[in-house]
Amino acid sequence: MWQVASGRIVAGSLLPPIAELADELGVSVHTVRAAYRQLADDGIVAISRGSRTSVLGYDRTRALIRNDSHPSYSIGVMVPAFTDYYADFLQALSMEAGLEGWLPIICQTQHYDARVTSRHLDQLFSRNVDGVILIHFTAAGDEAVVDVVESSSALRPFVFVDSANVGMGSHILADRATDAFEVTMHLIEHGHRRIAHVASPTDSSSNLLSTGYARALAGANLPTDPELVANVVDFSLEAGAKAATHLLLQDDPPTAIFCAGDILALGAVSASHERGHRVPRDVAVMGYGEIPFARLAAPPLSTVRLPADRLGHEAIRTLRQAIHDGAPQAPVTVATELVFRESCNCATRPDGRSEAISTKRSSNERRNQ
Repeated sequence: MWQVASGRIVAGSLLPPIAELADELGVSVHTVRAAYRQLADDGIVAISRGSRTSVLGYDRTRALIRNDSHPSYSIGVMVPAFTDYYADFLQALSMEAGLEGWLPIICQTQHYDARVTSRHLDQLFSRNVDGVILIHFTAAGDEAVVDVVESSSALRPFVFVDSANVGMGSHILADRATDAFEVTMHLIEHGHRRIAHVASPTDSSSNLLSTGYARALAGANLPTDPELVANVVDFSLEAGAKAATHLLLQDDPPTAIFCAGDILALGAVSASHERGHRVPRDVAVMGYGEIPFARLAAPPLSTVRLPADRLGHEAIRTLRQAIHDGAPQAPVTVATELVFRESCNCATRPDGRSEAISTKRSSNERRNQ
C-alpha cells in the first residue's frame, strides 16, 4: 500500500504473479494470495481470474474507512521546508508527541506544492495516522493544494500552526496584528514618521502584519502611503533586498522599514548598505520571526520572536483534544516577544546586553491543560 500511496507503483501497473512473488520473497503462495486479497478489499488492486492483478491507485478515503477502528499512534507533521527555524518547533513537538505515545512522521512539502502535499498525505493516510499538523500552511494562490488539504481534513483531525485562515481544522495562532502594531509604534516612538512595510503575500498568515502596521499609523495620525508598502512574492534575502531598494530609491525614502520576516529584513539591511545607507543611523530595520542568526547580523536585528517550542507544545495538545472530541478546537493564540537590538537604534543596556525583550500574552491564550 505504501508503494502505491507514494506513487512508486502507479495505477495500471501489474503486480507479479503470486507464485513468482512468493518464490522471490521466500514465503508461501497462501501468504501472497492473502496479501493481494487484502489490497483488493482496500480498493488498491483488482483481481481477475486468469489475468494479472492490476493496480487501481490509492484512495485515502476508502483506506481510512477500512482502518478506522484502531489508532495507529502515529501523526503526520508537514513543514514547508527543513530550515533552522523549524528545528526548535519539531524538537518540542516530538517531545510532546512522545509523552502521548505518538510517533511523528515528518514531511517536507516543498512550500506546500500541491503535488508533493497530495503524495505525502496519501503516504500518511496509508499508515493510518491519527491526525496531521501543518505549520505555515499557505495556499499561495494554488486552489489545488487547498482542495487536497480540505478533502483530507474531513477524514482526520488537522491542526494548522501559524497558518493562513483556510476555514478548516484547528488553529494555533500568533497575534500578528498586535505584534505589527507594537513594532510600528516602537518605531514611531523613536521619532520615525515615514515607516515602510515590506509585506508578505496576501494569502499568508503574515499578511495580518499589514493590519497592525496600518492601525499604528492611524493611531499616531500618520498618513498611510501606498508607496511605503512593498509586497513580496516569497520570503528570501533577494526579495527583501529588492523591496528595500525600491523603497530607498523614492524621492522621499523611509527612515524605517518593518519587514514581514527576518530573512526579508536581512535582505533589506544588505540593500541599505549597498546604497550607502547606514543601519540604523540612516534607516532603521525590524524583522519578524527571530531566525537563529538574527542576533549575529551586522547590526544585530530587532525582531519579534515567535516561540517555536511553544507552538510545538500547543499543536500536540490541540491535536490530542481534537482526536478526543472528534471535532475542531477553538483557536489558541500564543505569546510572542519583542526583541529590540541595534538595527532599530536601541541602545546597548548598561549590563552590556544588546537586546531588551518585552513579553506579551494574549488574553485568549489557553492555559496548559
